[in-house]
Amino acid sequence: MTGAPVFISYSSKDRQIAQTLCQALEARGQKCWIAGRDVRAGENFQEAIVRALREARVMVLVFTSNANNSEEIKKEVVLAGRHHVTVVPVRAEDVIPSDAFAYEFATRQWIDLFQDWEQQIEQLVIQIAQILGTAPPTPLPLPKAQKSSDPSKMTAMALVAVLLCAGAALAIWRPWQHEPVPPVVAKLPPPVTQAAATPVEAPAPVPAPTPDSKPAPDTKPASPKPVVHAVAAPAASAKAVTEKPPANAAAPQVAAAAPAPAPVPAAAPADPDEAAWQSAGSAASREGLAQYLKNYPAGHHAQEAQLAMANLILGSPATGRNFDGNWQTTWTCPNLGQYPGYTYQFSGQVTDGAYHGLRGTKGQPSSMVLDGKIESDGMAAFTGEVIVGSSLVGLGAARGTPSDFHAVATFQNSSASGRRIEGRACTLLFQRQ
Repeated sequence: MTGAPVFISYSSKDRQIAQTLCQALEARGQKCWIAGRDVRAGENFQEAIVRALREARVMVLVFTSNANNSEEIKKEVVLAGRHHVTVVPVRAEDVIPSDAFAYEFATRQWIDLFQDWEQQIEQLVIQIAQILGTAPPTPLPLPKAQKSSDPSKMTAMALVAVLLCAGAALAIWRPWQHEPVPPVVAKLPPPVTQAAATPVEAPAPVPAPTPDSKPAPDTKPASPKPVVHAVAAPAASAKAVTEKPPANAAAPQVAAAAPAPAPVPAAAPADPDEAAWQSAGSAASREGLAQYLKNYPAGHHAQEAQLAMANLILGSPATGRNFDGNWQTTWTCPNLGQYPGYTYQFSGQVTDGAYHGLRGTKGQPSSMVLDGKIESDGMAAFTGEVIVGSSLVGLGAARGTPSDFHAVATFQNSSASGRRIEGRACTLLFQRQ
């Protein structure tokens, strides 16, 4: 994903809140860019953020106590100002901004999600649409007109207004009625003709006037002689056309080109987490990503590593034929704030290492489709779609709203367990039938 009009800025510790907010906005038609989903494996994290901010027009800042102490978010806010991106702070916690953020947000309108999620999400969508120009701005209330008990006064006032407008129009029109404005004609340069073999001598330069000089009296100039415009060429090239150099002439000295400066190697990131992620991303292999997750299970890029690993598995042929058969699948999403959790149970089938499961009727509310691939070592990745059945359990999303996600799991003999990568921390359990 290259970019989107809405850039979501958040602390890595608030990944779940940011993913939920992203899903709520996209379910309402606002295309978003979020690092946890849209930075590809092997891609430079900082460069991806700069490109996304350059293409965005709105930054939705998920503001919490973690964001309040994040140096990276401060940098993103500075970049947003540099690229004229409108920042909309969204408070997920009742936190007072620190001095750095208080200065940035002094004139900005806050959105408080912790008060009324559904109402504030709708307000946020309206505000984003107005910034993007996809919705008309909210009209200001008009003052109530005072009633007049005398109709003759209203008629007189209307007549005076008409006379004033007519006088103003006459004043504007009169100075121009006898002096039409001449049309503006673009002055084009004289045509250039091909130079003859003999160069044309250029006229002597005219000295610049001095404070004591006086303008020459107006005289009628003589008929100008035709001038042939020649293309300027270096003197050496002109001689090369008409003359041959003497036999004993020395070869012309050509100035050596200055050597190109040696490239300066990029400084290694001071943060070992960032260094490990760049190493894992450059490897672009399951082994490198697994090593990063082993060393930094809760690192800044843990979600990016899981997504990259899922994409590698899904992009390769399934080899887990030893897991073929029927699998009872249980999908459980925990409570999240005021939103209750829920559980789905359905049957799935693994054929030639490829999994497919369906709960309910595809495309209908409260349905779920789950597809994935299993490797011979038991590593598996899935893509899924849930259709919201109730906004109460759908984190405020309207009934019938689709929600896409990725998941990873590990299969061992007759059981498996996994988890959703983006959004709410839902879990997957599999039992062979």
